[in-house]
Amino acid sequence: MYIAVNLQPADGELLGALGHDIDAFEKFYRRHVARVSAFAARRCSSPADVADVVAQTFVRLHEVADQYDSDRGAPRGFVFAVAANVINDHHRAAKRQRLLVFRRAGRDLLDADETDRIAGAIDAARAAPAARDALRSGPEDQSAIVALVAAGVSTTQAARDLGISPVTARVRLFRARRRLRSAMAHHVEDI
Repeated sequence: MYIAVNLQPADGELLGALGHDIDAFEKFYRRHVARVSAFAARRCSSPADVADVVAQTFVRLHEVADQYDSDRGAPRGFVFAVAANVINDHHRAAKRQRLLVFRRAGRDLLDADETDRIAGAIDAARAAPAARDALRSGPEDQSAIVALVAAGVSTTQAARDLGISPVTARVRLFRARRRLRSAMAHHVEDI
């Protein structure tokens, strides 16, 4: 009668030796790589991610093998716990990457001058209602000259259109601008 003798070291022994015995690491790797790969394949979206997770799992096992406690569970459970942590880390890193790409999207398309111009346009759009109210609350003759000049008409042409002298048009425009600057300064302080 023959008695079968198991000469293979147990997973617990191999796990305990991972940190300092390359042969133990190789045996442990060969014994568990298929299970870790299947575990990762169910939780990752691409073959490259699976390969990364499997590699990182065994690297991390090499680093934390001395933390294994056989009283707390089987070696296989320890391996899968490490693999689950690696997968979670992988998913968090991928999410951070996607958020970074999303935040950076389009920023490289604008140079500094364009960004400043857009910021100025946004500020002007926010201030427009207050400027419109300030313009409407003033004298009508000042509002008329500002409206024409804002539309691109020269001060001389605006004076002709309004039937006033160019000097009177410039004075009204000066007063309207001064009143608008004052109103807008108060508007900025209120924000």
